[in-house]
Amino acid sequence: MGRDSDSPLPPLPTIRDVARLAGVAKTTAADALTGKGRVSEKTRARVEDAATRLGYRPHAGARDLTRRRSEVVGLLVGDFSDPFNAELTAQLEQQAAANGFRVLLATAGPDLGGEGAAISNLLEHRVAALILVAYTGDDQGLQSIGAHTHVVSIGYRGTAGTSIAIDDVSGARLAVEHLLDAGHTRIAYVSGTMLTAGTDAARVAGYRAALRRAGLEAPDDLIRKIGPRSDPRRMDAVRELLAAPDRPTAAFAASDITAIELMSCAMELGLRVPDDLSVVGFDDMLLAGVPMIALTTIAQPVAELARLGVQAVVDHLTPGETPKSAVIEPRLVVRGSTGAPSPVAQA
Repeated sequence: MGRDSDSPLPPLPTIRDVARLAGVAKTTAADALTGKGRVSEKTRARVEDAATRLGYRPHAGARDLTRRRSEVVGLLVGDFSDPFNAELTAQLEQQAAANGFRVLLATAGPDLGGEGAAISNLLEHRVAALILVAYTGDDQGLQSIGAHTHVVSIGYRGTAGTSIAIDDVSGARLAVEHLLDAGHTRIAYVSGTMLTAGTDAARVAGYRAALRRAGLEAPDDLIRKIGPRSDPRRMDAVRELLAAPDRPTAAFAASDITAIELMSCAMELGLRVPDDLSVVGFDDMLLAGVPMIALTTIAQPVAELARLGVQAVVDHLTPGETPKSAVIEPRLVVRGSTGAPSPVAQA
């Protein structure tokens, strides 16, 4: 039989309750549970037993105030509907927990319109540091925040604090060179509004550099952007590109989620992947390896990004240590979404 929904929840046990059950003073109980002060092993055991019997848990906020620093890390995730961001968030939470931190998570909302409000909310909780995943807002504002709270950018190169990112130019170059090696010469670049401007620019630069190295031009008509998720016409520019008589035979998408949307759009138009259109993504999220998708992509090592990001927080809070930015080399993962262009597609 369930509890009556109108019945109040029982109050949480306090340190006073623990002290009363253990038959010691409140300060003795607190010292026994935190390892401070001179408390005999017999008394410590009695206090710990009382805490266990009552189900007592220390109040995190009060503990942080006592230690004069927060053990909470603020984490802002832009587009949480992107599976890659969700995977990176999970890794960040694991790494934070392994280093004794708790994570306060905030998301930017549809089309990232709530980034500013989300950051303000995190700062109000006096977080020990602020980790940003794919922040697209005002970097100048972040620099002023950095004077009070250390900022760590994960997955892109921010201008404030510490950045842990992949080499976007090199990654894009790898992607396009793979398509060139397969025999493609008309290669499109497709990105989305959820990318930071700097990330998008770097991946475009790598795309153009690879084509120039092969003696090819990168005409602007082959560069397209998918609109925001709230726009019902967001895929129109891509449909127009793929339906053109001189359509590309291959495309490099600036993220895996954009690549999958691009593949879906191609199939809607009766194009086969990779026979009529080869597609390379960027991220190597778990979904990319599903046989039904089999996306060739540029891998971002989420575990390494998360480890280095949390280490930057640890270094910031450790006297004598300096947080270090890092640029990680990308890796091409070849799957079934790419191949040689068909004679019909080249004609």
